[in-house]
Amino acid sequence: MAQRDRVYKSLKDVRNPDSVYNLQLRFKRLKQIPPKVFEMRNLRRLDLGRNFIDTIPPEIGLLTNLEELDLRRNKIRVVPAEMGKLTNLRIINLSRNPILELPDEMSALTKLEELIIWCTGVIAFPPSFVALDSSLKVIDMRVCPLKWDDQEAIRELLPSPRKRWDYVCNCQ
Repeated sequence: MAQRDRVYKSLKDVRNPDSVYNLQLRFKRLKQIPPKVFEMRNLRRLDLGRNFIDTIPPEIGLLTNLEELDLRRNKIRVVPAEMGKLTNLRIINLSRNPILELPDEMSALTKLEELIIWCTGVIAFPPSFVALDSSLKVIDMRVCPLKWDDQEAIRELLPSPRKRWDYVCNCQ
């Protein structure tokens, strides 16, 4: 099996951080992203889903080759500005975290195809996110507390991507 195809499921298996392209640490009961992860400069896929991580440190910006980032089902409240440095990111999954907003700097992620933030508190995007309209294919915002006006504002800002969200009745 080619080194690029290998999926590392434990940091104990890592001898050379530069040889890691795919790291899967879901269900490991992690409370933070292990610092060793930030030494893996060739990392393409990082799965830290279903842990207890509450903070994304600024060092996340060092992983500039990252294409897929899965942080679903953690306890993350704030997405740092350094996330905007991950300019090769195609897919990001931040679903089921108590996040209320995304940083303006994420508008630099012009290769982003899938933004998965269902079951978060996000109801709007910074105006700069208009830069993502041509690359984004899907925005998943199911179970977000969106009102009809919120949905309309997102449609205007990002008309091209397919939106997945719950329909509101806009009842009075």
